[in-house]
Amino acid sequence: MSHNENHKDEAEKAKKQEQESKEKNKKGQEETKENIQDTFE
Repeated sequence: MSHNENHKDEAEKAKKQEQESKEKNKKGQEETKENIQDTFE
C-alpha cells in the first residue's frame, strides 16, 4: 500500500462519513418537524 493509496482511502472514508452524517441530519430534521407538529396539535 503506497502513501498515495492510503490517502485516497482516507478521502473515501471521509466522504462516506460526510454523506452518512448528512442523511442522519436530514432524518433528525424530519423527526423534529413531526415532533413540533405533534406539540401544536
